[in-house]
Amino acid sequence: MDAVELKNKGNSEFSAGNYVEAISSFSKAIQLDASNHVLYSNRSACYAALQKYKDALDDADKCIDVKPDWAKGYVRRGAALHGMRRYDDAEAAYKKGLSFEPENSACKQGVADVQAAKAREARDPIAKAFTPEAFRKIQEHPKLSLWLMQPDYVKMLDTVIRDPSQGKLYMEDQRFAMTLMFLSGMHIPTEDEDEDAPVKKAPKPAEEKKEEKPLTDVQKEALALKDEGNKLYLSKKFDEAMEKYKAALEKDPQNTLFILNATAVYFEKGEYDECIKECEHGVDHGRENRCDYTIIGKLMTRWAFCLQKQKKYEEAVALYKRALVEWRNPDTLAKLNACEKEHQKAVEDAYIDPEIAKQKKDEGNEFFKADKYPEAVAAYTEAIKRNPTEHTAYSNRAAAYLKLGAYNDALKDAEKCVELKPDFVKGYARKGHAYFWTKQYNRALQAYDEGLKIDPNNADCKDGRYRTMMKIREMSSGQSGDGDEAARRAMDDPEIANIMRDSYMQLVLQEMQNDPTRIQEYMKDPNIAGKIEKLISAGIIRFGQ
Repeated sequence: MDAVELKNKGNSEFSAGNYVEAISSFSKAIQLDASNHVLYSNRSACYAALQKYKDALDDADKCIDVKPDWAKGYVRRGAALHGMRRYDDAEAAYKKGLSFEPENSACKQGVADVQAAKAREARDPIAKAFTPEAFRKIQEHPKLSLWLMQPDYVKMLDTVIRDPSQGKLYMEDQRFAMTLMFLSGMHIPTEDEDEDAPVKKAPKPAEEKKEEKPLTDVQKEALALKDEGNKLYLSKKFDEAMEKYKAALEKDPQNTLFILNATAVYFEKGEYDECIKECEHGVDHGRENRCDYTIIGKLMTRWAFCLQKQKKYEEAVALYKRALVEWRNPDTLAKLNACEKEHQKAVEDAYIDPEIAKQKKDEGNEFFKADKYPEAVAAYTEAIKRNPTEHTAYSNRAAAYLKLGAYNDALKDAEKCVELKPDFVKGYARKGHAYFWTKQYNRALQAYDEGLKIDPNNADCKDGRYRTMMKIREMSSGQSGDGDEAARRAMDDPEIANIMRDSYMQLVLQEMQNDPTRIQEYMKDPNIAGKIEKLISAGIIRFGQ
């Protein structure tokens, strides 16, 4: 597979929630095309979905290094920093993105989410205590640091640092209680201090000042029914599962979790309207009974997913964002990103019209003949939007870009053209012209040769090749002033760079410099001769110097 195919495969895996597989595809694509900023952005999103925020941040920063003016790179950086709970840095990242795209919705939403999380955390004693600095502080305590040798303790810390709302699950663990006391600024005696001194109990979060009441027999029965329902659900016995969830809710009518379970049944059965009604009811029920905010977030996410399935993309996106305000769940974030992409593709697909595309391409041709190249580019661009798989529009726009001196844009279009139609000789000719005018003569020669393999008599490729060979001869004899610039550009070519890094080729070049007659000996070796010819065409070897 090439980099484009691997990227598309990664996107499909990401949309399906297969983040590990998506990372593998994007990583392979990066090995083939390390200069593609989108690949780092996509892999960063995968790492964030897996809560591997350090890796997500590294990829986001690499994306920004490659494409500093791309707002989405800052969205990725902000999301990773948010996940690491570095809220000020996250907000700064989102605002930096807005400096490039002031109306970017993801950056705007990111700022709002960070500010909300920061305010919420300020009111939560557990969140205030278990910051990313918690591990370092614990390591410095003589007694608590010993617990770091216990895997379940480390896992507990990592869980709460990632999501402070999980802290309530560990309140009965003495190690957690003592750690919370220490991180909250209370004194914890070490082994050298009086162990018989009374130990203050760890403070509970403000919302849990009252001790939790033990479950009643009825509540236990309700949970047992829910567990039965879950087993039936996993066996795809959805109707039977629904009966269990309804029975559980009848026994414990204040537990919103049972409504969340019921929505899963509606969703799996494809009854999206019913699922939406139940999700809406569940959100109201949860707020009325003050259920955990994670349940509200999950209900909103499932509601939004139903809307997405019904292709109500704008409503779905808005609801996903509301769900993220409730709980910044990586699954919700991944679904939001997938929904936005699906919406964009739907908009693009709805815009496709081959007939209009042909009309616009014909308009572009008329503008081109009249030397109105900017107008031609605009017409070809509209033709491409109307039919993005039609190769000749890219070839024609490349020709217009060449006339305007926009050689990099021409190269992109020519490459897209030959990607869509590998046997279209004009695409290779345009590609060769773009390389020629940017003094990348070695690459121009390759492009023309590829075109001539398809059509040995193509005049554009034959003329371009002749013109390129003349330039290479001028450079190799020192008669052209283009040599230095061509050599600098050639070093961006991985093939040329690999040749120059080859230790044996370095020896060959040194001997040729000391004794130019040695080239005749080396040219007898086909492998070395091929490499020397590439270096000559790239302007690296010049015999006039």
